[in-house]
Parts: sequence; C-alpha cells; structure tokens
Amino acid sequence: MKTLKLLKNLSMRQLRVFSAAARHHSFSKAAADLNLTAPAISMQIKELENDMGVMLFARVGRRVELTTAGEYFLVYTKKVVDTLRDAETTLSRFQGKEAGILTIGLVSTAKYFLPQLLARFKEDHFGIQIKLEVRNRDQMVALLRDGEIDLAIMGRTPGDLDTRIEAFAAHPHAFIANPSHPLAERQSISPMVLSQMEIITREAGSGTRAIMQRFLNDRGLTPQISMEMSSNESIKQAVIANLGISFVSLHTVGLEVKYGEIAVLDIDETPISRAWHVVALNKRNHSAAAEAFRYFVLEHGAAILDALHPNMVKN
Repeated sequence: MKTLKLLKNLSMRQLRVFSAAARHHSFSKAAADLNLTAPAISMQIKELENDMGVMLFARVGRRVELTTAGEYFLVYTKKVVDTLRDAETTLSRFQGKEAGILTIGLVSTAKYFLPQLLARFKEDHFGIQIKLEVRNRDQMVALLRDGEIDLAIMGRTPGDLDTRIEAFAAHPHAFIANPSHPLAERQSISPMVLSQMEIITREAGSGTRAIMQRFLNDRGLTPQISMEMSSNESIKQAVIANLGISFVSLHTVGLEVKYGEIAVLDIDETPISRAWHVVALNKRNHSAAAEAFRYFVLEHGAAILDALHPNMVKN
C-alpha cells in the first residue's frame, strides 16, 4: 500500500527526468536535454528511489544503467507519458488547435537544411513550439521506437519498425577532397583508386557511413580509415586541411564547394543518389501540428532543397 500511495504522488516532471536519464545513460546528458543541472537530476532520481524503496539505476563509472526494477519502471513510465501525450493530442484536435510542442528528430546531416524548412513552415504555423533532437541514424531509430519524437527526417529508414515512410527529396552522396588533392583535377576516376587512399569517415551507426561502406564492399574495396568523426563539421575541416578524402552528403558541403574550399571527386558510379524521408510511427496518435509539418515537408521540401543547392550534382 505504501508503494501505491507513493506512485500516486509521482509528477510528470519526475517521469520525464527518469525517462531522460534512462535514455541517455547519463545524468549530465539528461540535464542538458531537460535544461536542468546534473545535481538537480541526481536529486530527483535519488528522491524517486527513496520514495519507491528500490534502486532504479546502477552507477557504472560516468554512466548509469537501469537496474531490473528500473527496467520494469521504464516500461510503465513510457505507457503513462504516451497516454498523456495522446490525450493532449486528441483534446487539441477537438479544439482545432495546431499549438503545442512538435518534436522533430533529424539525423545530423539534415541540420544543414531543416532550419530553412522550419522558417517557411513557421510563417503559417507560428503557434507551434518546435523541439529538435539531432542524432545519428541508429540513435534516431531508438527515439522513434521509444516514442520520444513525433517525426524523423532521415535518409536510411528503419526496417524493423511499423512506420509510415515517405520520400520528399533526392539526397546525393559523393567523395570529397581538398582542391589541391591529386584526385581533384582528374575525371572519370575508377573506384579502385579508393583502395590506395586514406579516408576520413563518420562513426559507425551513421547513415552516411553505411552508404559508403556498402559502396566499398560491393566493389571489394578496402581503403584505410585514417580518422573517424561524429561531426560533419569536423570532417569538412579535416578535408579542407588536406588530411584525406571523405564521403559525405552533398547537402552538407554546398557552401564549401561554391567557394572552392572543397572539391567533389569525379569517381565513377558517384554521386550515389538516395532520398530524404519523413518517418513516423504508425501506432502513434499524431497531433495536428505533426500532420501539418508532414504535409508541408512533402509538398515543399524538394523545392526548398533545390533552391538551397541549385548546382547540386545529381544522377
């Protein structure tokens, strides 16, 4: 009975703190996510554990891992949060409102054009508060699975989730180098040359890395991976410094190519054209704001990208 009484006193704030700590395996990262301090997160979790009489997290170095009790509690926490979110969505529809918080997940490559989409979208939907979650591809799939985002903007889509997947624009990828690199002036370069190169690449779990690896594997190529980075900006700076070649989404290097800081290599069978997608869970009760943004992206996304990259190389 004591536990039941304590559960009745749980607040949404505590549930969000617990959920964020479980998602990030870190109190400090949960704090950054919720705009709180790490000590405040730690205090909230400690208070929750004391009230419930069980340990929810095990501290392992700088990481925190859910205990068995924590795993069970997370299942019910997600149910509570999802139910309340669905209730809020349904009630807002009865009121004919688009207002509220729209949480959009995007792979890091998409941050180079999504602000322009949002600026256009907000012109007609100014009452909506937008929250962005920028992750790599694997992390984005986890956010979708856990219901932490309303929609995802991504290239390579998840195959193991019940999702609605809709393509809205072309997404070309290619190899790049410093303009002074020996390959920069060559034309019709055989992909076999890549086996002799040092390549700077995105981290495992990145959609860009997966596309590059498939291209290399399909041709039996084994270049040396000289650097691995989790940031497109870091990769661009490394290429500009002539530390090696890289494989990127061309939507990330438009300005650098325009101003002659980076060259797109003319390697046969590239650029590799994929697609940008807007992805949502089918089982989720989507808000009017989420549906409005989805329709906007499908109708205007390709035109906005074309305007941002008018000279983009395409297959």
